[in-house]
This record gives sequence, structure tokens and C-alpha cells, in this order.
Amino acid sequence: MASSTAIPRLSTTIGEAVGAAKSEKVVVIKVGTSSLLRKDHLHLSLLGTLAETCADLAAAGCKVIVVTSGAVGAGCQVLGTTEKPVDLAGKQALAAVGMVRLMRMYDDFFTSVSQPIAQVLLSLDNLMDRTQYLNAQRTFQALLTRNVIPIVNENDTIAVQNLKFGDNDTLSAHIASLVDADYLFLLTDVDGLYTGNPNADPEAKLIPLVENIEDLEVDTSGGAGTKFGTGGMATKISAARMAVAGGCHTVVMHSNQLPFLTDIVVNGASYGTLFLAVPQPLGGRKRWILLQQPAEGYIMLNKKAESALNNDKSLYGTHIVSVTGEWAADDAVRLLVADEDAEEGSEPRELGRAILNYSSKECEKLIGQLSDDFFDVVGYSGAESLAHRNNICLWIPGGEEATLQDFPEINMESHPSVADLGEFLADLNQDKPKTPPPSSFTEEEEDII
Repeated sequence: MASSTAIPRLSTTIGEAVGAAKSEKVVVIKVGTSSLLRKDHLHLSLLGTLAETCADLAAAGCKVIVVTSGAVGAGCQVLGTTEKPVDLAGKQALAAVGMVRLMRMYDDFFTSVSQPIAQVLLSLDNLMDRTQYLNAQRTFQALLTRNVIPIVNENDTIAVQNLKFGDNDTLSAHIASLVDADYLFLLTDVDGLYTGNPNADPEAKLIPLVENIEDLEVDTSGGAGTKFGTGGMATKISAARMAVAGGCHTVVMHSNQLPFLTDIVVNGASYGTLFLAVPQPLGGRKRWILLQQPAEGYIMLNKKAESALNNDKSLYGTHIVSVTGEWAADDAVRLLVADEDAEEGSEPRELGRAILNYSSKECEKLIGQLSDDFFDVVGYSGAESLAHRNNICLWIPGGEEATLQDFPEINMESHPSVADLGEFLADLNQDKPKTPPPSSFTEEEEDII
């Protein structure tokens, strides 16, 4: 069995490289297809506003990265095609055509504000491989230290179906994690996250602030904003989940609010929907593990396991309730837990992910087993835990959820939908968090965990 410690470790983060005191904020801006395209041409006024906003952020001392969509849509416009291809090769061909047009426009607009840019194309397998991940991190570091704004897109021409980000919301979350960003902005064609689809539900209300994504009760069935897009509000929530686990505030907002970005980053203004970063973010190698594409399966854990993992313990056989799916040793696998107060038929909650020391078939045999019995069960002398604590990554590290009080620099009173701050804060504190807080363990308790 291959040892999970064979994966190289990250010696420094890009945040440390950019500035030890994090004096320069790193901002990632993702522009969606629905924002970039207007009828039969690119949205030129938005591109101009984007260039000016990025220049303003740079002048304020921020490092900026733009993740762009729209290559397939631009390709369709260049070739006069009205329908998006359904086959992968067709999409890749149009993306190759459209990216030339898109980058030309980016270069023209950013040159007009004297801001140098660079094109960066990534595929999922680049970031799945630890060595390539670190190399990409160093490349971004070199660009940002030279005050160059990377324009990032997925390398659609070479990507294969099972190794694609699938949408640029997910790509932007990976980039935000990679560069240790402070803010991720997901620009779209709606004002933020609503309780329902605002185009179909007149009672849908804008949600100004999300402290814990697990507590959300929203309808995200709207899908992509345009026929050329691949994302939707569900993918934005998923992307926010990735980003906040790495310590990055995430804002979903309308692209017409672009001019307010500098005010948000520099002065703490509030627009759209803000997803708060967790107070104890993952760093380095653990952050990379959490962003791995998980195997087709999961492990269901008991409540004792959740408390143990929140206290930075390893995963043992006594923590497992059931095993579903198949995976090999050293694969990344999702860790699920069922809330005791959950309604019948509700989905279990994903606690995090782990690189496991044993295959799915071996894990099934080890359910409820003590470490001393592992040899007799699997037939060889392996690791004493199913996953070492260094290979376990939680979406909410330490079980400590974010609260608005953790970030006094954020001014929710400036949000257009917050009429009364006191009333807003009272409503915010009504619901109890679902994630149990970390508890202290005695030495005797550690022995049985």
C-alpha cells in the first residue's frame, strides 16, 4: 500500500510570498457568461468597467486575478452559430476560437488603463497533481509580484470530460484557494443569493449575509443564466463553500455593481450576498486536499467522529457507521454525518474529505474495529487509522463557524437591503448553528477515540 505521506508538502503560501503581514489584499473576480455576453456581441461597457475596477483595486494596493467565462459564447458569435454544441469536441473548438477574441478585447481595455495582463489556462488535472499545483502557485506569485493581472480560464482544448472543472465558479474557487485570496467575487446577472428563484417566485428575498452555508434553505433550481453558460446559483454556493474554507470571503453580486468592488474590499462596504470566511481556515497541503476531486463514494460517520475530527484527531474504525461506493487506498473520499435533529429523509451533511489509508472494501471490514485488530481483519500490517489527522480536511475546521462579529471591518449597515441593522442582527441570530462546537478530551477519552 502506498503511503499517503508521499505527497510533497507546501513550504510557503502565496500569502506569505505576497507579504508576510498580508498588507496587500488578494482579490479574485469571476465574470460569468451571462455578464460578458449581450445579445449578439460581447458586453463592451462591462469589459471597460471591469478594467477600470481592476486598475482601481491595483491602485489601492490590491493584487487582482480575473477568472473569465464566455469563450464558447464568443466563439459562437465569431462563427455565427446560435446554438451551443452539446459534444465536448465541439465546445472545445468554439472555446479555442472564442478565447482569441476574448483575450484581444481584454488586452485592449486593460491597455487603455495602463494595466498589464497575462493569459493563464488551467485544467483540473493541473491542480489535482500536487507538483503542478505548486508550480501554478509559483507562476501566480511571479505575476502578482510584477503587478500583472492574470486572466484565467479553463484550458478547454485539452480537458477531458472527467477532468473538467465543469464551470468557472468552481475554477475561481480553486484559484482563490491557490493564491490565498482575501475576496472572491462571483459576478452574475442577479443581485445575489435569494431564498428562491426571483424570476419565478415573487416572494423570494435577497440574503445579504451567510455565516454558515450548511444552514441555508434556498431553491437553486434556476440553472445557468444563459444558453452559453454552465453555472447557476447552485454552483456558486458550492464555489463559496470551497473558498470560505480557505479563509476567503465570497461575494455573489450583479455585474452592474462592479464599481463598488473597491469600496467593499478597502472600506468593508456590503453588496450582494456575502459568504463569510471561516475563522480557522485551512492552509497549505490541507487546503489542496479539500479541493481534490472526491472518489465516487463516501463514509458515513457517527457523532463521536465529528467531535473527534473537530479536535484534530485521526479517523478510526470505531467512527464509521457505513461505507458507500468504491475507492482505492490514498483516494480522497467524502466524510458525511447525519444530524440528530434532521428531518426524516433529509440529506446527510458533508463534514469534509480525507485521504484514506485503506480501500472501500477494507474500510467495510474495519467498521467498528479497534486499531489493534486491523491486522487480523485486512491481513497485513497497515496504518493504525483509516485516515491520519494530517490527511483529514473539514469544511468548517475545528467546528468553529464564522460570525459577523469576527469581522468588525464589514459594514452590513451599508447593504442596500438592510434597512435596520439591529433588526437584521436579531434575525441573523435566531437560528442555532448545526455544527457542534469542538469539545475538550481527557487522556482517557483519547484512548477510546
